[in-house]
Amino acid sequence: MNRLKGMVYEGIGWLASLGPRSSSGRKKMLIIRVDEIGDYMLWHRFLGELTKADKFKDHEVHFIGNQSWKALFNQFDAASAWVSHTWWMDKIRFKKEMGYRLGLLKKIYRENYDIVINPTFSRDKRYDDSIVTAARARERIGMVANQESIHPYEIGYDKNLYTRLFHHPEKPIFEFLRNRLFTEFVTGHPSSIQNTLVDPALLPAPKQGLPEKYFVVFPGSRSAARIWPTHYFNRVSQYLHETHGWTPVVAGTRSDETYTNAFCENSHTPVTNLTGQTNLPDMLTLLKNAQCLISVDTGSIHLAAAVGGTVFGIFNGSQYKRFAPYPESLASHVYPIYPDTIEKELQNPELVLQKYEFVVPISYASVPPEKVILTIHQHFSPK
Repeated sequence: MNRLKGMVYEGIGWLASLGPRSSSGRKKMLIIRVDEIGDYMLWHRFLGELTKADKFKDHEVHFIGNQSWKALFNQFDAASAWVSHTWWMDKIRFKKEMGYRLGLLKKIYRENYDIVINPTFSRDKRYDDSIVTAARARERIGMVANQESIHPYEIGYDKNLYTRLFHHPEKPIFEFLRNRLFTEFVTGHPSSIQNTLVDPALLPAPKQGLPEKYFVVFPGSRSAARIWPTHYFNRVSQYLHETHGWTPVVAGTRSDETYTNAFCENSHTPVTNLTGQTNLPDMLTLLKNAQCLISVDTGSIHLAAAVGGTVFGIFNGSQYKRFAPYPESLASHVYPIYPDTIEKELQNPELVLQKYEFVVPISYASVPPEKVILTIHQHFSPK
């Protein structure tokens, strides 16, 4: 079935690349970033350095992003002079609606870009690489991709897709650091970006009616495999309330309501429920003013890190050192918590490379709430 879908997508891409193209005479560059919120937060501060590089100064810069984090782009990047035109992809529609897919790819093709830059390590044939293919640019810059999302029968599909590829052989490496190395590869200059912190002056004002002192709980996840039991969240929440007097603020999107409602219904403490009531910039402000965040491995962890928040994250070892742990120089108060058995294996570099480079099917429930509570206690206890 996946092979058949791939053939349909290739046919759509071929149709998109037919017909006339723009002949305005202006040099144009397209930057592609259509992955998820956490990926964007670990990359977006490099956008300015890419677009302002001397070699691109005479190019009109276009950008295509994932509409799920469009509000973040508008808050932090749209006001700059970096990008003159934006495209926004609805990834669900791009996958399921062939008319929508054809229309977006045809618009990209017609722009007649001179340069396309794809700064994504986990490239995907069906998403970002399909845009590179449709753009038909003369110069196409990307990364040597990992193989996680590539089916065996697709290996080698991108052999001639890029004209320049960045390759960093060191594994594992934190994603922000990989993004910095890629930026330096493209621009030819050292990057000045040292962390993911956003400018606090650009954050929205806090919401009214919040508890004086609170912590944020994210009990949901876009991936069902990343769910931590709701009663575990309740147990940790009760500890924080009883020990420090802080009120839990539960947050998430409308799609998380199954988990946020369960958390509220089973809570033995007062709860403020903001499910579906905050956009992403509001969420950054919420996290900045919180005592801490309790969450599984989701984009919320990278949002909190970007405002200097204290984070207690539940992880299972997947993609170890790519998205967690954070290097001390980037965020000193992000605490990843792993199952005991996994934690022991993560001390073995060879085993990490063999077993934990990609996503692993280990239950997040293997992390007991008592281990999270102990980590919290150690952080907040008087030194």
